[in-house]
Amino acid sequence: MGVSLQTRVMTLTDAKRSGAIAMFGEKYGEEVRVVEVPGISLELCGGTHVSNTSEIQGFRIISEQGIASGVRRIEAVAGPAFVEYAIARDRVVRQLSSLLKVKAEDLPARISVLLDDIRSVRGEASSLQAKVAMMKAEVLGNSPLFVGSFRLVVGVLDSAVDVDSLRTAAEHVSKMLGDMGAVVLGNSMGEGKVSIVASFGPKLWNRGLMLGSLLG
Repeated sequence: MGVSLQTRVMTLTDAKRSGAIAMFGEKYGEEVRVVEVPGISLELCGGTHVSNTSEIQGFRIISEQGIASGVRRIEAVAGPAFVEYAIARDRVVRQLSSLLKVKAEDLPARISVLLDDIRSVRGEASSLQAKVAMMKAEVLGNSPLFVGSFRLVVGVLDSAVDVDSLRTAAEHVSKMLGDMGAVVLGNSMGEGKVSIVASFGPKLWNRGLMLGSLLG
């Protein structure tokens, strides 16, 4: 059945004497509105309230964030919105349970296992990318261009090769070429983005050779 709210207008002094809770930092006039839920709360407030606690039905905080120093914004649902929220969340849980073929209470453990599997697969894929990049770079390293007194390798690897694998491959081929070797490798990351890495032998570094001098 719920509990009906009671509202009264009284002087601030009488309100304080009644034990009503005032909001920290708020300023009040001589007369205030006191809202009471008998046996539950008694406070000063001029805002909108339900007439009976049964109207709330349920209450759930859905987000919380800091918006200023010492100030947080809390968003919540209650009443019919709470019911809709609960139904939507229950639908999601049932769909996940069906997809993963586990009970709702077992979802966290199942998802944790899947995330571990994904991380493992990504690690294996990254390792494979590095090996593929190394093999292709070695092929390029076996046929360097001779420019003056140094040997140059320039090549483009698959877009699937990440920057770290590209860098490792460039350093490996640079060692193959020796002190006078220079390696420039690149790949397309999609959406007009390109990654380029370079590795030079010690003697070229000592001469102050920069990547821009090769690309210019």
